[in-house]
Formats: sequence, structure tokens, C-alpha cells
Amino acid sequence: MKKWLYILLAALVLFGCKKEEPQPPSLIMEGWIDANGHPVVMIHKTYVLDFGNEKSRTMEETVEDLLIPFGKVTVSDGEQEVVLTGRIDTTYLPPYTYNSTYIRGQVGKTYTFTAKYYDYYATATTTIPPVATIDSLIIRTENDKLDVRAYMPVVEDGYYAFFLRKPGSPQYILCPFDVFEGRDAVNGRMEVKLYCPFTDTENEFMGINFQFRNDPKKADTDKTYRLKVARIDEEAYRFWKAYNELAITKGILFVPVYKNIPSNVVGGYGNVSGMGASFYDILVARDTTYRF
Repeated sequence: MKKWLYILLAALVLFGCKKEEPQPPSLIMEGWIDANGHPVVMIHKTYVLDFGNEKSRTMEETVEDLLIPFGKVTVSDGEQEVVLTGRIDTTYLPPYTYNSTYIRGQVGKTYTFTAKYYDYYATATTTIPPVATIDSLIIRTENDKLDVRAYMPVVEDGYYAFFLRKPGSPQYILCPFDVFEGRDAVNGRMEVKLYCPFTDTENEFMGINFQFRNDPKKADTDKTYRLKVARIDEEAYRFWKAYNELAITKGILFVPVYKNIPSNVVGGYGNVSGMGASFYDILVARDTTYRF
């Protein structure tokens, strides 16, 4: 659990490389609405480091202060507006989400989200693209090393993201493996490397590969993972591409403050994405081919 608290705190940190007057915290709104799915939103405050004046605090205390459990979050599809209900949700980190079963995502429809909390106010608008799918997934093993690759049809002007939920612990599912452009495909098909063969280089511990490991020297097998494949819009693509680059090179989000993270949130930070998503429960078994 503590490992994921560090990841969460990293996603909330906002500070610059220079020692300057601390800025007031801002609102972060993150979430999604899937095609044929319901909206899920998280709202929290940024964490501003005041160098030289930081108090000794536990990770749990810091995260608790950043969460916003009693805000008002709404979503409108132009025909109806629904107030999302906040609730404790231990399947995610942070363990609190706003959602509703009274509205369901439709491909091609545009949704406007608002978040209010005292003086904080933010909005985001997104449209759900067509649904992305994979048609095959191939798992190969050699000397106890896994190679996992998915194959999917794409369109040249499309943008895509892969997400994974590992069994047995809550996941910050908003962080994708990676995001891709359809123009990088060959003849309208894309190969996505979900897990590359293990090596001794430090880079192998970064990015997507850690999702498949408990023991860093041995890939986990005989476990079922939920794979989410989504087509997203260009704004979400730019946001997650910049987010992943900073997470890998800096270890935290919004560092330095002068590095702009693209966002579709007006009045805050983050991203709320309409996703043309499909889901696959994958048993990681040796030398297996899945056809969908």
C-alpha cells in the first residue's frame, strides 16, 4: 500500500526548482467516462512544497489532507445533468471517487464535468471516441522470461492508451502503460509491447514492466490481469504523454513548475477523458496466444 501512496503523492506534487514564495494549492480533477460505462472522477489538491518550512508528516497524513471527500462533482451530456456521489472506493488510489449509475457514456457524445469545493471551481469537456479493440495477444516465455505483445487495428488519426490492473492490490488506474498514435502503425495495425524480456539494465524497472512483477527478477504468471484498451482524444494523448515523460525522467508530476502539462481542465490541473474502451481479462500463462 505504501508504494502506491508514494505514487499518489508524486502525482500531487507541484513545486519549482528554484526557491520561491510558495503558491496556493490548486484543484486537480482526474477521471474518465467509458463508452457504455459510467463516469468516475477524483478531485484533490496539489501539494506545494514550502522549502525550509516543511513539517514532519507521515505519507498517510499528507494524502489525507490532499483528498477532497465532500466536493460537488457534476456531469452533463447536454440533455441531463447528474450530480456524482462521493464514496470511499478502496479499489483505487486515492481511495475516494465520485461516480453515478444514472448516466452512461455513448460514443460521439460530449460530456462536461464540473467540480466545486469552497473557492475551488474547475470544468472539463470531453467527447467519447469510437471503441478501440485488440484482436490478439501473444505471450512467449524463454528461460523464465516473459514477452507479452498485443495487436490491434488502428486508424491513422487515432490516439490510444493501454491500462492494466494488477490483482491483489488497489491501483492508480489513471496512469496508463503508454499512449500511442495511430500514424505509428504499419498497414493499419499496431504492435504494443506490454512486457519485454527482462534484462539487468535499470531501465527495465521503469515503465510498464513493473506491473507484471512482484519479484523484480521474475515475472508473475498464472495470474489474471484486467487490460483496458482505449481510444482517446488528442488532449488526453498529450496530457498522458507529458505525464509519463515526467514520471520517468523526474519521478514526479509538474516538475519543474515551468514545464506545462497539457490539460483539458479549466480552473485547475489534470485530465478528464472520454474513452472508447474495451476490456480483457488476461491469464498470464506461458506460451499462450489469445484471439479476440
